[in-house]
Amino acid sequence: MSDKIVLFTKDGSLKDELSGFIPKGFKLSPPSVAEKNAFVFFDIDTMKPGQIRELQEKNLVIAVTKQKRTEPVMEAATFGAYEVLHRPLREESVVAMLNELRDFMEEIKDNVPIESLPPTPTCAIVGNSPIIMDVCKKLARLSQVDAPVLVTGETGTGKELIAESIAQLSSRFGKPFVVVNCAAVPETLIESELFGFEKGSFTGAIAAKEGMLKIADEGCVFFDEVGELPLALQGKLLRFLQTQSFYPIGSTKEVHVDVRVISATNRDLSAMVKERKFREDLYHRLRVTSIHIPPLRERKKDILPLVHFFINKYHHTAPRPIKGITKEYFKKLLSYDWPGNIRELENIIRSSIALSKTNYLTTHELRELGTRPAAVKRTAFFETLSSALMPFIKDSIEKKEKNIYEKIHAEVDKYIFDYVLSHTKENQSEAARILGINRLTLRKKLKY
Repeated sequence: MSDKIVLFTKDGSLKDELSGFIPKGFKLSPPSVAEKNAFVFFDIDTMKPGQIRELQEKNLVIAVTKQKRTEPVMEAATFGAYEVLHRPLREESVVAMLNELRDFMEEIKDNVPIESLPPTPTCAIVGNSPIIMDVCKKLARLSQVDAPVLVTGETGTGKELIAESIAQLSSRFGKPFVVVNCAAVPETLIESELFGFEKGSFTGAIAAKEGMLKIADEGCVFFDEVGELPLALQGKLLRFLQTQSFYPIGSTKEVHVDVRVISATNRDLSAMVKERKFREDLYHRLRVTSIHIPPLRERKKDILPLVHFFINKYHHTAPRPIKGITKEYFKKLLSYDWPGNIRELENIIRSSIALSKTNYLTTHELRELGTRPAAVKRTAFFETLSSALMPFIKDSIEKKEKNIYEKIHAEVDKYIFDYVLSHTKENQSEAARILGINRLTLRKKLKY
């Protein structure tokens, strides 16, 4: 790749503007539509932006404009400009852009063409690592046994996909597969959603409605995030698992169904049982058989086939055909721990494809990846905090208690202050400094 700069303009102003900014190693060349692998500065103030479309197929195009309106900038980007620089051009901006382009061209020299990537699998589970192969073998065996299955794994590992695969490989293939998101359905509605109701059974029940369990008859019902089920409903679900029958709300007629139950959670249900947040008898009923989905950080050998799978899935959203990925791009994916697992990887690939400025996915599309782990760790902390608080809040609401906010804050303050004061050996000034609050505020709170 020669560091050749080609100017497309109808006057000499662009050359004059750039002449003093070009670093060593770059050289200006006369424009030619047949030019290839050049850095093209295109003056959209004097030329028609539509020409960028043809030039960007073989070159990297930098549009230049003095216009402050958004329309020309968006137009240039739509036609394929790598970047848009505004006049007056500044030396630091031009030099930084040229260095970025040079680094980019160096990176894409070492790439993996799409054609040479592993073939996209025909099965739903993507990967070839020994650990995912073991999951697939267990999945195949469990699908042939008509017993409840508990799927465990971190958020984003693909638990619903595993549940769907079990249903599809079983004798219930082609029958209903009904998903119940236990965390998304409001607690006040989940019973009626599951069991259905009769007309007039409660205010607003203007017509009878079949529940999800009835709709799933002869098929499978998938309880996603089953750890979020309210305790009051866990007993009714247990009875259904024992008898495969239930009473719709407001009905005296028992309904019998033939449903296979598959459930999933990212929570530690055994720990919840010990804390009496989840019924032990229900836990054992749901966990007749189980399958654990490993996190992506433990199966990094699967990242390349997953990348190929998602590129094939979303290539139609790309502004231009994706020809390959650079080896640096893949190295960066491998070095990341993927706390959001496959879901996070899928979103990253979608983002890379949508934001790609050329026919290759490069590290330029992964600039925000390094900032994600801290944010995810913070999210994990709040998930843990939420799992501790929500049962208390739900219980307080059921008991119609008042001032829940103040009670929670008083309890949290108590634990925080006791721990920090113990750490500082009762030095209130030091404790206030660590907590980031005024010492008088600390003393006032300690009196409550």
